[in-house]
Amino acid sequence: MIETNKIFNRAYLEIGKLWEKYEVLSNFAKLPKDLELVNFNTNKLPVTEKLLNFNSNLNSSTKDLHNAIKDLTYYVNWEPGYGEEDVGKDFLNKYGFFELIGPTGHFQTSEMALYVNYLDQNTHYPLHNHEAEELYFVLSGEAKFESENEEPEILTSTKTRFHKSYQQHAITTSDQQVLSIVIWKNKFENISKIVKK
Repeated sequence: MIETNKIFNRAYLEIGKLWEKYEVLSNFAKLPKDLELVNFNTNKLPVTEKLLNFNSNLNSSTKDLHNAIKDLTYYVNWEPGYGEEDVGKDFLNKYGFFELIGPTGHFQTSEMALYVNYLDQNTHYPLHNHEAEELYFVLSGEAKFESENEEPEILTSTKTRFHKSYQQHAITTSDQQVLSIVIWKNKFENISKIVKK
């Protein structure tokens, strides 16, 4: 148990360093201080092993957090987010997230939610939306982000993308996988839903 706490606390510490370094994060949401690890639920997904093998082209600014998240892989509550009827089996084999900080996260708070989001290479995350305002911060890899009424943009490590409440958006990877932290604020209780065409 003590060793598990150390692994989680290391990730929390590295997130704090990121907040201090990048104003785009601290301007979007205040990171709660002195949170304690309370949720020990674990769940694995097919992407669990994929993340463990994600070692190439790491940015020196985010490498420590990237590796801290990899160390958490077997201790967190990975979620698929959607059902097979919404996104298909192939997508569910290439996508996963966990709530590190938030109302039901490993570190619990009602002030905001912070998710760790993984998308494998050659994967399309279809149009979806949610009530919460959202900020993506790419830690490693790259992906094309498409948002309603905005130009598509390829984001690499330390780049961000903001989504307004209910703004439709999609993400596509090609030859690289992508690991991001995703921050939600305001009405983050409601889940993300695929936009049906």
